[in-house]
Amino acid sequence: MLASEGIKRVELGRDGFEKRVWEWKEKYGGTITNQIKRLGASCDWTRECFTLDEQLSRAVIEAFIKLHEKGLIYQDSSLETRGIQEV
Repeated sequence: MLASEGIKRVELGRDGFEKRVWEWKEKYGGTITNQIKRLGASCDWTRECFTLDEQLSRAVIEAFIKLHEKGLIYQDSSLETRGIQEV
């Protein structure tokens, strides 16, 4: 969507990008869930969550911190500075 509008993610900044993600989720977020339901999946839909939901985001950050403290992951320069172009 951003590319079709001539906007790059980094131009929006973190807050602006996150705002756009939530707008997209509100508009289109149920599409995949509805497709899975139509396929007959038997899931506990009361536990469904979105990647940026506060509780889930906190858990992801906590996991990354623990992995970093154990030396299992490390921070490096961004992919863009390593010669990989952003799409």
